[in-house]
Amino acid sequence: MTQKDWYSYGEIRYTPEQIIFLLAHKELLESGRWPPQHIETGYTGSSKGRTYNTEGYFVKAVVTIAELNIRLAATNQDGKLVVERYTDGYDEIDLANRHKLDYFEVVKRIGTALRYCGGFKRKRTTYPDYKAGRNSYLKKRGSSHQA
Repeated sequence: MTQKDWYSYGEIRYTPEQIIFLLAHKELLESGRWPPQHIETGYTGSSKGRTYNTEGYFVKAVVTIAELNIRLAATNQDGKLVVERYTDGYDEIDLANRHKLDYFEVVKRIGTALRYCGGFKRKRTTYPDYKAGRNSYLKKRGSSHQA
């Protein structure tokens, strides 16, 4: 399985790979531009049909990165580690030294924050509950099994 280098707006489901892609292009997205796809097809013609956009060209980029920023903000310090890792370019060893944490703790926190931020919709539980494994939103309502 290979990791893609580029994702279109319609492909974004906030998988860990897509989150890393979005963070790598954070400044560009915040300025309202989607990262260009770097392929050459040799085709120079125009499309046959005309399409009309009902929103500004910048809306999809800004909304996508804003959603990711909201999800990362919910993870508090762990989200800051993710941003420092994938936007600012620090590796895990540098982050461990900067934040006075163990290397494995940094790796664990980054992975947990990426998983929490992932998915088409936001998680319905808080980040501390998610980390503790208390996924109450997965339990069925109305069923009481008492021992």
